Amino acid sequence: MNICRYFLSALLLVLVLTQVPAYADEPGREVALVTSVAGAATLRSGEEEVPLALGMKLREGDMLTVTGGDIALVFLSGEYLAMKNGEQLTLGATREASTLVSAAGTRGLGPDDGMTVAAAGVDAGQDDDFWQAQLASVSGIRADAALIAVSPRLTLSDPNPLFCWFDTDTAAGTAERSYRIVLRDSHFETIAEQQVRGRPGRLCCFRFDQAPKGFDPSARRHYSWSILPLDALPGKGILDAVFVYVDKAGLEDARAHAAGLQRMFEVGSIDLSSLHMLLSRYYLDERERLFADAVQHLRALDDLAGGSAFAREELAHMFLRFGNQVSTLAPRILQTDIPIAGE
Repeated sequence: MNICRYFLSALLLVLVLTQVPAYADEPGREVALVTSVAGAATLRSGEEEVPLALGMKLREGDMLTVTGGDIALVFLSGEYLAMKNGEQLTLGATREASTLVSAAGTRGLGPDDGMTVAAAGVDAGQDDDFWQAQLASVSGIRADAALIAVSPRLTLSDPNPLFCWFDTDTAAGTAERSYRIVLRDSHFETIAEQQVRGRPGRLCCFRFDQAPKGFDPSARRHYSWSILPLDALPGKGILDAVFVYVDKAGLEDARAHAAGLQRMFEVGSIDLSSLHMLLSRYYLDERERLFADAVQHLRALDDLAGGSAFAREELAHMFLRFGNQVSTLAPRILQTDIPIAGE
């Protein structure tokens, strides 16, 4: 019996030891996210070197080299760092463990390098294979859903939300058309009904100039809305897309976070791309789940140089979570045949 125990213990030890090299060969963990690329830069990860792009996830041991213009990144622990032409950064597990090479020499990073932009840290987002696996099983737009009320849906915090829709009917061309937006409260009473303009085959968006009478962006308030052809009448009851304002603590946190980042941008502490990137990542964070609030910032990133690929992937993620017809829109948004920026 003792001999059996000895051999079992020895076998277990061998199995454990044989796993050690596998851990050593794994790539470093994710430590940062690229939030702005206004120039030329490269990412060297292991033996591979590629051009740096907005939204790239950076790992411990990666090396960034700026060869023109400037870039910005945010450590997932929440610290923002801007880099300029001629600088090179080797990423450590933290900001303090990272090394910067510049004309002034080589040094480690410290508290004076950048600032904290997310006290609770930054969510790096889903892995690519998450949405790719789902997109592979999603069919095209349903034939019976000519108009899709895309956003807002689910939970949000924006006191003046952006209403977005997609018209699948392109048989008669893509010329601008008139539509009707209808907004109802939780008692199924219509509190806003307005004519709007948009184009088929495009992610169209509209925001009320002033909050409609009876619209209260307070905690736990429910609303539903729909987008219709101009000559169509809405049915009774709940409309196509339903959204609810987050609880009181969530509203206060979200609005304070957005206001703080806006102030940093206004005083020049962060750039425009990083502002939209950080806000979109905050709203899409699984801890917040304020997906609809992210739309305007993803549209803004799509309109910036190099931001389109990231914006489309994030929109595809989000539309899959919305479900129903919006899920079927996800593969189309990911492809470049649907303009998502504003007019």
